[in-house]
Amino acid sequence: MPLTTSTTPVTSVCRAYGQDTGTWDARTTPARREYTAVVDHPALPAALEASGVHICRGAAVELDDRWVFFDGLAPAAAFVRAGRASNLRASLDLYEAAEVRARCAEHDRPEAALLLGRQIFEPAEVCDLVARFAAAAAA
Repeated sequence: MPLTTSTTPVTSVCRAYGQDTGTWDARTTPARREYTAVVDHPALPAALEASGVHICRGAAVELDDRWVFFDGLAPAAAFVRAGRASNLRASLDLYEAAEVRARCAEHDRPEAALLLGRQIFEPAEVCDLVARFAAAAAA
């Protein structure tokens, strides 16, 4: 079962999410090229591993124009909180996210897109997530 964008099956991450398609609200394509595209995508796809497409649900944090992906919101929130306490004064760019990976037949290389859902910025929600991370780490 291939991932679809609306009704079109995704056979190439660059074609589905790249900046030149005009289909998605493209945020940035990092210079380091960890991701073919980073896009706002409010309706995140479900986790999937089929037909050469791998989708992992989790969370993403932006740090100095570089995106870091986590398998859950709690560890990502702890990362943000720790970063805010450092000399970097990291931003609060914490999002629910999905990472889409597939091999592009056209470019003969693996590609990845980072899809950003809801931004987490309420202090109480961030504190709750950090507390959950700390409790899980202590267990």
